[in-house]
Amino acid sequence: MVTRRIVLWCALFLVGCVPVGGGAATSGTTPAAPSAPKTIVVAALAPVKVYGHTEQASGGGSALAPIHSEALITNDRHGGIEGRLAAKLPSLTDGSVVIRPDGRMQVTWTLRDNIKWHDGVPFMAEDLAFSLPIQKEIPSGGGIAIPRIESIEAPDAHTAVIIWQAPFFKYLELSLSDLWPYPKHLLADVPRDDKEAFMTNPYWTSGYVHLGPFRLTDFGLGNTQVFQRFDDYFLGKPKVDSIIIQSIPNANTLFANLLAGAVDIASEEALPTGLAIQLRDNWKESGGGSVLSRIENLRYAMIQLNPDWARTPELPRDARARRGLYYGLDRDAIRQFSLPGLPDTEADSFLRKNDPRGPIVGQPLARYHYDPTRALQELAEVGWRRGPDGRLVNQGGEPVQMYLRGSSSATEETTLVAQLWRQVLGVNVEEEIVPANLTQDREYRAKFPGMEFRSSNGDAVFGLFESRGRVSAENQYRGSNPMGYSNPAFDPLLDRFFQTLDLDQQAAVIKEMSEVLANDVPVIPMYVRVDLAAVRQGVRALDDYAGTTLTRGMARTAHLWDRD
Repeated sequence: MVTRRIVLWCALFLVGCVPVGGGAATSGTTPAAPSAPKTIVVAALAPVKVYGHTEQASGGGSALAPIHSEALITNDRHGGIEGRLAAKLPSLTDGSVVIRPDGRMQVTWTLRDNIKWHDGVPFMAEDLAFSLPIQKEIPSGGGIAIPRIESIEAPDAHTAVIIWQAPFFKYLELSLSDLWPYPKHLLADVPRDDKEAFMTNPYWTSGYVHLGPFRLTDFGLGNTQVFQRFDDYFLGKPKVDSIIIQSIPNANTLFANLLAGAVDIASEEALPTGLAIQLRDNWKESGGGSVLSRIENLRYAMIQLNPDWARTPELPRDARARRGLYYGLDRDAIRQFSLPGLPDTEADSFLRKNDPRGPIVGQPLARYHYDPTRALQELAEVGWRRGPDGRLVNQGGEPVQMYLRGSSSATEETTLVAQLWRQVLGVNVEEEIVPANLTQDREYRAKFPGMEFRSSNGDAVFGLFESRGRVSAENQYRGSNPMGYSNPAFDPLLDRFFQTLDLDQQAAVIKEMSEVLANDVPVIPMYVRVDLAAVRQGVRALDDYAGTTLTRGMARTAHLWDRD
């Protein structure tokens, strides 16, 4: 319905552009009929509440940010890093990356000189300098990178100098997840002393302006967002006239819309794996389109280690309870159920399968092979034993109660893991699916009572375990450590890791960190996740999807998307 309305509007617009009176051709030739406007409809599960930072929609919404927004860098076709707003990448060899005598790191970025904001104002280095303090203040601002940046200087319009507090090995990986540029000319005069008022400014929703190939023309309350082609986009005029991002909260409804042709592209995370594979098989027979995949990193059950919020008190205080649950989980069965027919998805390391540091790090998680006997032994040491009815009871003789939370796209997975623990260990498991209206509620997400399924991208997973980033009411539930893990032996290793630029030396530190985590078990890795996206026949998009490694990389070539 929405698509048809917009196409009709575009058609009326074209009719309105026909000259009136005396408009007939005088050369004797018939003018060519204008081509019909091209629109691509992309679907995600959850609506977008705000633009401009990492608290965008789940269920595939955040992956679509490059439709409208741009960062310093992006992926190339093979998963490497290439400049986007940056004209080139800084390097140790050309002097643009320097370790200062005081230990700080200076990285000089050269920016393209033909970039404009969607309102036509040129993008300048001072926009990046202006963005840093905002990024430090807003929710989930910048992940692990932003707290380590001391300042950004703008010696001229197209040069940005980033001063890091210390050497940081991911100094190139400043994607939208790490440093989101903001327009100084629009936000400089907006008071920031009242953070809530600042974050409810229309800029973040209906007034959003950025640097991507499509500009926002209708926010649609975050449910039906309309973006029109930005003709002055610095990589060239996009090929389609408009992109609509449609929120479809029910995965089965989204599946039906793809089959019916009402949706052209389904974002990653929008379809559960089972439905995506069903769609793949259906389209193979009908020629209706393609389901594409890319290797992600870990899928894990994150364990609540904050004793104030954990409703199974043994979990935060005793690693043996966590190890027992790990041994009692048939990860092969989960992997085969969740990723049928997809190879190389075993989760025996915290690193990606193709990570060059992998041979040195090894497989520290392989020790947790499925072993029910070992699982019950570990749990017995905690005081959990089988009662006469076969159920697990604690030292007080009460049934052990576990709590397992998953997103709507992980409903079947949540049920499977709960059933396995019930059958193998005799533990009661209460399942909870995150309601769509709470997916971005920081307090609700922080206070999960037992375990929650999450995923992490590459070696960024290690930042989850930094004790200084623990989520709390004091930091408004915005920390980088959502499970409340703390180990005095881990933080120094993490600091060394962040400051080590040599790959082999990084691998040695990762090996040490992995051993600490494998022993403590703050998370239970289950498999290497595969993201799946769907594209209808006749829509030319995502041809380089397999090379995506950045969290917000799926739509990085949206300016090249086209349709028949």
